Amino acid sequence: AYVDVQVPAEPYIHVEPIAAPVVAYAAAPAAYAAAPVAYAAAPIAAPIAGPVSSQFQAQDEFGNVAYGYQNINSAKQEQGNAYGGVTGSYTYADEAGVHTVNYVADDFGFRVAGDNLPVAPVYNAALPVAPVHIAAPVVDTPEVALAKEAFFAAFEAEASRTKRSAQIGAFGPTAYAGLAHGLLPAAPVAAAAYAAPLAAAAAPSREAILTTIKLNPGHAVFYRVD
Repeated sequence: AYVDVQVPAEPYIHVEPIAAPVVAYAAAPAAYAAAPVAYAAAPIAAPIAGPVSSQFQAQDEFGNVAYGYQNINSAKQEQGNAYGGVTGSYTYADEAGVHTVNYVADDFGFRVAGDNLPVAPVYNAALPVAPVHIAAPVVDTPEVALAKEAFFAAFEAEASRTKRSAQIGAFGPTAYAGLAHGLLPAAPVAAAAYAAPLAAAAAPSREAILTTIKLNPGHAVFYRVD
């Protein structure tokens, strides 16, 4: 069966809406990494090289000296001493290339060596040989042979005669008897030949004369006896 049940209504409660407080939040900063930007570096112009040159000079109290220079066209260096000796070299360039010359000047003269000096040609020809002259032996003509024979015969005869004269003079009559048999007389030599001594001829005498000459007054005197 149907039962009518009345359910009492719930009381109505009116609720006013309350506005919620508005809270403001600061937004966090966003970090962005910047993308690298590539820049092409502008080319740097090379510096213009100027002409390079240098020079030097040095000298000491003994007379030794040295100097030199260098540039784009040539270079030189030289040393010298108090005795006049000099050594050095220099270099230069021309259309044929770079040349270097070395030189020395001393008691033996000036000497130079370089790659650009003229070179004398080499003479390799065989030396001439002088002919050998073999002379024939000299033969006397008949006239010359007869003249030589006559000369030597006369020479030998004169030499023999000179020897005999010397022997007779040594063993003559005035020498002692009996020294050579057959050459000297047998009788003794008369003693009268030796009895009286030979009288020396008296030389004329006179008084000497002294001559005095003064060569340099007070220093030298010359004496002469006549």
